[in-house]
Amino acid sequence: MKLRNRARGLRFFLAFVLACAIVGSVISAVAQKTDTAAEVQTVSTALNTFYKAAKKPDVGDLIARWERLASTDQPPALPPMLGFLAAYFEKNPAQIDRVANHPFGRKGQTVVLISLEAAGNDAAARRLASKWRWSETEMAKLGEIKPLAQLVPEGPSDLDTLWGAAFATGDPSYVRKIYDFYASVANDPKVEFGDIVLVIQARRNNKMDSLRGIGQRYSPEMAQKIVFAASAIWSLMANATAHPFVKAELDRVEKESAATNAVKAMVALRQPQ
Repeated sequence: MKLRNRARGLRFFLAFVLACAIVGSVISAVAQKTDTAAEVQTVSTALNTFYKAAKKPDVGDLIARWERLASTDQPPALPPMLGFLAAYFEKNPAQIDRVANHPFGRKGQTVVLISLEAAGNDAAARRLASKWRWSETEMAKLGEIKPLAQLVPEGPSDLDTLWGAAFATGDPSYVRKIYDFYASVANDPKVEFGDIVLVIQARRNNKMDSLRGIGQRYSPEMAQKIVFAASAIWSLMANATAHPFVKAELDRVEKESAATNAVKAMVALRQPQ
């Protein structure tokens, strides 16, 4: 990976670290909440189908509901929401103040501010940080976050961020970034593309012990990349079944790059099981 691309990824990763630190610092010691399955499903569905909803849900209300879920206190819940809001604010800057008028707690404020920075709107982020009485030290950290448009995925958190952005907008460019991440590994001459297929099949069949050979054939770093690439193409195929814009992008790639190992593996995996 080129150094400048790694820097971009690391800078966006700072957003994830900052969110975890701030959100983690405000999880109260009160009795732990238990999310209802219905509420979790409602919020998840609203986020994942936002781009195609005939009547868009109120984003401020959606953030407030997301914030109240105990499950969103956990770090894995942050990247999809950061990506969703960054893409939404980038596309709808006129809605920022309307969203920010909701009485968010610290967790909600955090994802809004980081998402605004990722949307390239530092002025709005700092204005709201001042309104919400954030300290100068906390506000200074926001300047370390780089725009979503510069995100070059390096792992699962980045991929989740891109999926959040994709579902906010229906923009296939985010899907293409996820595919390109997968393809960069699958097309690596040092990688046997059949090993990516093997990882997916092991996951499908719950036979992870069949992957021992991968650890023997590759360095730990390359083996991890193969697992991440397999996760990326798995998510692409799964989401293609529910989201036409994802399927359309995969179909386009399949036609454009039929001779590549990445497409060969994808075609094999897309066959009915």
